[in-house]
Amino acid sequence: MKVGIIGIAHMHVVSYASCLKKLGVEIIGAYDRNQENLQKFCTQFELNPITDLESLLNSDIDTVLICSENAYHCEYALKAAEYKKHIIVEKPMALTIEEADQMIDAAKAADVKLMVAHPVRFSKVMQELKKRVENGELGNVLAINSSNHGKNPGGWFIDPKLSGGGAIIDHTIHIADLVYWLFEPKIQSVYAMDGSWNKECPVEDTGLLHIRFTNGTFMSLDTSWNRPANYPVWGDASLGLVTDKGFVHADGFGRKGIAYTDSESFHYFEQDMDMGLIKACKEAIENDLPSPVPGEAGRFTVEMANLAYQSIKDGKITTA
Repeated sequence: MKVGIIGIAHMHVVSYASCLKKLGVEIIGAYDRNQENLQKFCTQFELNPITDLESLLNSDIDTVLICSENAYHCEYALKAAEYKKHIIVEKPMALTIEEADQMIDAAKAADVKLMVAHPVRFSKVMQELKKRVENGELGNVLAINSSNHGKNPGGWFIDPKLSGGGAIIDHTIHIADLVYWLFEPKIQSVYAMDGSWNKECPVEDTGLLHIRFTNGTFMSLDTSWNRPANYPVWGDASLGLVTDKGFVHADGFGRKGIAYTDSESFHYFEQDMDMGLIKACKEAIENDLPSPVPGEAGRFTVEMANLAYQSIKDGKITTA
């Protein structure tokens, strides 16, 4: 496996690049529209900065890792498929369902793997929850109460032309992926509201979604960027499942402990979920296995976010 990085705008690229290096995967080089940021990143990871995308795609890489601004995901993925490169793309995989479909179709036509970077499903807590769901231990799910809170990342994340929106598109994605992975439901309707406690922010930093699925299950999702800068961790990725056998609560950030020193810091006591994601992608490529997070999963998350924004625009429930 040889990787070329396309876009270094998303902060997850630092973690993913570190994981690739720990796994002994060769990173041939990196490309980004912003030359200054590209140079800093390549210096940090001792990589070759590549100023021309065609040069990177013409190299002997077999896989691209796309961590650009959201608006460029589809463009870069289609280009990578054209050169028959496997694709790992940061979430959200696209800004619209139409873009997601183009990416899925292009990957299939080129016979390459499309893998969407949804790492939360690789946390140990969620892996254990998946086993219990598959074993039928939880019974029938009646309702889901969920949240994905975090901090406002600023930068291009609050530029709607590059991000596609604010907290809703940023934080609907993780929970939607978990629900798709666990249950594969189909969306019937979405009702959503948004707001901003930071009036200077050009995108929403607060969102609440109410989702109905065609199987009768309903779900609430709080997607807010409501964690202050001094909060000890990023936030949560929490699922509360109300079933006919009881109640289950799981936080994708897993079991953890706080160490109190002169400055409060967080210590995790299990493997990093990003490593689980990258390891699964590596195994899929090197052993020709199915994508660990296929394009269809990414499409489901984009559909939920798009329906939420349409509901906000119309001020009413939006049906799928």
